[in-house]
Parts: sequence; structure tokens; C-alpha cells
Amino acid sequence: IAIDISCHWIYLHSSLLQGKTSHKFIDLGENPIMSVYYTSRPVLFFMCFGNEAFFAALYAMHFAEGPIIAGMGLFRLICYLAAPVMAVKTAISLVHGYVACCNIATIDVKEREALKQK
Repeated sequence: IAIDISCHWIYLHSSLLQGKTSHKFIDLGENPIMSVYYTSRPVLFFMCFGNEAFFAALYAMHFAEGPIIAGMGLFRLICYLAAPVMAVKTAISLVHGYVACCNIATIDVKEREALKQK
């Protein structure tokens, strides 16, 4: 969860530095993963829902396994089914962080070059 929050925050910050009106506005020349993630509502919904389902089921499993389905507790089953989605969502968060850091570095270089020219 910390990866998701921190990488999303720095991505929002880099979007503001670039003067974008929304962090969800993606230039088609930018990272293709981010483009699909933000331009397809079904993909964004599926990824966010799967990620939240994983962590909610993990929390619920702390207290109980839930009703038994196919010989396994419901909460454990949800964890197993949602784990790949959570892993991909975490990878996307890391891409968020990487893209944001690259954007901020580019902005910093341009600002320093502008100061040198003065």
C-alpha cells in the first residue's frame, strides 16, 4: 500500500510541475502501460477492484477464513484470485514512480539550463 500511495503522490506532483490539468491526462508518446491504464476505464476499474479485494480479503483473513467454498475459505480464495492483480497493480505503481522521477528530472534539467542562459 505504501508503494501505491507514494508512487501515486510523486506522479501527481510531476503532473502538476508539467502543468497538466489532471494526472490522468496521458500524452500518447508517454509510457504505453500508463496510457492503457488511464485511457481504459474497464482496465482501471479491474485493477483497482482487484487490488482492493486482495487487501480487504487479507485483512478479513486475520479474523476468519470465511465460508468454505471448494474446500477453501472464501477470504483465502479471494486472496489467491486477486494476488496476481495486486502484483500487476504494484508493478504499475512502480512504473508511476519511475515515470514521475524521469519527468521531474527532465524538468529540473530544463530549469537549470534556463538559469545558465541568463
